[in-house]
Amino acid sequence: ETNASPPFSRPFGTCPMATKVPALKRRATLIPSLRDSAESYCVMTALLFFLSLFCFGTNAVTSSYVEVDAIFTKHCLDCHEAKDPESNLVLENFESLMKGGENGVVIVAGKSDESRLAQLIEGKIYKDGKQKIMPPGKREKLKPEEIALIKAWIDSGAKPPAEVRAKEIAVPKIEPKVSPRKPVNALAYSPGAKLVAVGGYRGVELRAADNFDSSRELASHRGNVNAVVFSRDGSQLFSAAGEPAAFGEVRQWSVGDGKLIRVFEGHRDAIYSLALSPDGKTLATGSYDQKIKLWDVEIGKEIKTLSGHNGCVYGLAFRPDGKILASASADRTVKLWDVAIGQRRETLSQPLKEQFAVAFSADGKKLAAGGADNRIRVWEISENAAETTNPILESKFAHEGAILNLVFSSDGKMLLTSADDGTVKLWNFAGMKELLVLEKQPDWPRALAFGANDKTVFVGRLDGTIGIYDAGSGKLILSAKANFAQANSNQSGIAAK
Repeated sequence: ETNASPPFSRPFGTCPMATKVPALKRRATLIPSLRDSAESYCVMTALLFFLSLFCFGTNAVTSSYVEVDAIFTKHCLDCHEAKDPESNLVLENFESLMKGGENGVVIVAGKSDESRLAQLIEGKIYKDGKQKIMPPGKREKLKPEEIALIKAWIDSGAKPPAEVRAKEIAVPKIEPKVSPRKPVNALAYSPGAKLVAVGGYRGVELRAADNFDSSRELASHRGNVNAVVFSRDGSQLFSAAGEPAAFGEVRQWSVGDGKLIRVFEGHRDAIYSLALSPDGKTLATGSYDQKIKLWDVEIGKEIKTLSGHNGCVYGLAFRPDGKILASASADRTVKLWDVAIGQRRETLSQPLKEQFAVAFSADGKKLAAGGADNRIRVWEISENAAETTNPILESKFAHEGAILNLVFSSDGKMLLTSADDGTVKLWNFAGMKELLVLEKQPDWPRALAFGANDKTVFVGRLDGTIGIYDAGSGKLILSAKANFAQANSNQSGIAAK
């Protein structure tokens, strides 16, 4: 006993008590043996282990529907989205999940062991001697921790997602020592209002299209304004913004007097893309939360949530007839959606990297998209945009850097594109023939817009400058700098609506 090695000198996994058994037998009681460090170490370890099991048990894992929905989006929507769902089970949202499928309900709140969904993902259901498991076949199965999250959510009552409330972001007011950069993230031109909207941090500037004089500033945004769009008559403006990992919002403005009409809220992350239907009745928003939402403009209510992308939705575009919506995403796909029923029609998976921009031609028969693989792709889109009916027509290596944006001229004959290599190019869309290249840009030209009668083009850059160019010659007409002064003056955060 006196020659025993210290407990921490033994190989890992060897119990110090093993060498003390003879000594314990020679002792009259167990209590005196606890004076020995080896016995104390082993007894206390065992007590703590059993105490942890008693206190925490299987309830240590907790989860919310948001986490469960992320797992479904990653693993299950190939078979269980609204379009042609397997066993009529749709996993796109909480309501369709709780409704169940052709075999009845799949969730028994508070009882994961009795829930068919939990049994399926664990492979506990057999039919005709064959195991049934989700996802089926050779698809990647759920990890143990993902299964544990789903079961924990069920056992905790299978509660619906909490109502989305925008968080208040409180930022201390720190005066900068130098003038902060005010990037231009978005541009939009309205022939009706004869104005250009310039979107940046916490605000939008309205500028006269002819001389680019400042007309009005629409402030009080929260986060970066990443997209702007005018109503067809130019009487209203929609601007999309948000804070990363917090919320997304769209503000609807009256252009004439600058008054805020309403705020659209519902996304769980910043909004990066925005599109207004040709009839002006439906607004589409795309967010870093991987969701697309359709909104009723007149009453400001959400109509549908479109799920299926596995990355940020960077670009959105309505077909001119308003029946089909196209989306470009960081998941390297472009998707086509039926607006009326909110179902996916087609996934165009030819892109090799993230897609940042998408646009329909004026006749709605062609769709162009661009992204991080430096290529512009053009597809011919059928009337109903059904799968396998939208062939790719063009895949052109267009820039030496990632394509940041692309926009059509009003007549659909020209396509304007920009890239992170500092180039802006104008193309004859028929045959994708390069017409001209603008001067090298001083910073990333993220924002683009055509001006009146497509005779001028506007280019907004991350350094806060805007260049106005002649679309015929490519020569610089005017250079300006974004202000956003009022929008950036409130650095202490704005209370949630």
